[in-house]
Amino acid sequence: MSTTVFINALELSNYAYKSLPGGISSFDSTLAIASNLPDLDKIIVLADSDFSLKGKYQVVQLPGSNMEDLISVFIAETGDSDNIFYFYGDTPLVDLSITERMYKNHLQYFASYTFADGYPFGMAPEILRKSVFSQLQTLSVKNKIKISRQSIFELIQKDINSYDIETEISSIDQRMLRVSLSADTKRNFNQLYRIIDELQAEGKAGEEAIVSILENKQELLRTEPSYINVQITGGCPQVCSYCPYPSFGGDIINRTDEMTLLQWKLILQKVKTFNDDAVFSISMWGEPGRHSNILGIVHELIKIEKFTLIIETSGVGWDHNIIKSISEIADGRIDWILSLDAQNPESYKELRGEGWEDANKTALYLHELFQDNLYIQSVRMETQEEYLEDFYRSWKEKGFNVIIQKHDHFCGVLPDLRVTDLSPVKRFPCWHIKRDLNILLDGTVPMCREDLKVENKLGNIFTDELSLIWENGKDRYLDHLSGSYPKICSECDEYYTYNF
Repeated sequence: MSTTVFINALELSNYAYKSLPGGISSFDSTLAIASNLPDLDKIIVLADSDFSLKGKYQVVQLPGSNMEDLISVFIAETGDSDNIFYFYGDTPLVDLSITERMYKNHLQYFASYTFADGYPFGMAPEILRKSVFSQLQTLSVKNKIKISRQSIFELIQKDINSYDIETEISSIDQRMLRVSLSADTKRNFNQLYRIIDELQAEGKAGEEAIVSILENKQELLRTEPSYINVQITGGCPQVCSYCPYPSFGGDIINRTDEMTLLQWKLILQKVKTFNDDAVFSISMWGEPGRHSNILGIVHELIKIEKFTLIIETSGVGWDHNIIKSISEIADGRIDWILSLDAQNPESYKELRGEGWEDANKTALYLHELFQDNLYIQSVRMETQEEYLEDFYRSWKEKGFNVIIQKHDHFCGVLPDLRVTDLSPVKRFPCWHIKRDLNILLDGTVPMCREDLKVENKLGNIFTDELSLIWENGKDRYLDHLSGSYPKICSECDEYYTYNF
């Protein structure tokens, strides 16, 4: 019985080669881990460019970026080994004790595929039996899946009943922490650095110590924001019945104020300096399609490689020529959410106002250009619960993605129209305070989107350093960790919802 280890070093970020506490990089750590795996025959590093490694490591370049290419390399390079271990070259906390348990069960139960569940990403490898490679290859030809950190399981899911699968389940389910113990982004590298630093300070290592730190020292997990929610316009073509914006936004139908392109570029630059990857939304309040230079807004963001964009819109008032121009520069990094809410013009008018026909035309045009990057959305509320299933089925039958969004009463500012209470039995710290940054038209950064009166101002993005603004939100996060929830937080029903 022998194993081949495949370390995925495709498109590793520079953070994979930066030193962690103790002076060793994530990449070098993974090589050391690979050398200690059971029944080891050889170690293969998968690369997308030429680089050399000293010692017993073999470097193999992939011919492409799809799962078909990865499985082809598995077939070509596994040789006489019976099984393979597979993990990424920026995951220095892959745990040998977890891996050994997985491998033991993998052999004992003749598994095709073994993976860990309930642990953060980066604590365990995936294990594959050589005999399933040809089957996976056939599946990968039929399903053109890009190589990603979840792509092996994503591929197997396409025909999951054809595989004998074993799962190593964590004693504490930490999926809700959404932690990735990898050095793929600045945010994750800093998180990884803090965790390893804490491990060394405690003089501990291994599975139990890592799980304990993640469970009991969550102050280490708030690094940089991942979701940047920005208001770029003051005006909106509709006064929606379930939106608080008309109550504090003034005459939103006739407002024409907007963020300048220079101000937008300043935001982008500050975020890039502070956190080099992020998901942006330009729909905090107002209709982004009303911006006089919306194409310029989009284009400036797309220039920054690791930034992606969400445009949430009513679909009303858009110039289709501009939508076409946006599609030509999108680079697969733009998602659209079009809020329709209703299944007929009468209900639509009651919920949102005028614009039913225009919104539907925009939906069809966006689908033609963006396909799977478009989502049709409806808010689930008591007032339209009976129509929701028809709405969902109708758009799904047309081939559209559909989002059913929970109703937000904005901490009691609006009537509570929730159909059901989805909140967890046990409260946990707010995702939005932990990961989101919200920016109003004048640059003001409120604590969160629910802070409609800006009673908890963190700073101003145009005049203050982003690092200081973000630090100003730390105390509220620490309050949540200690179980203390100020009035606005105690009345909030959005703390458990998650953006990115």
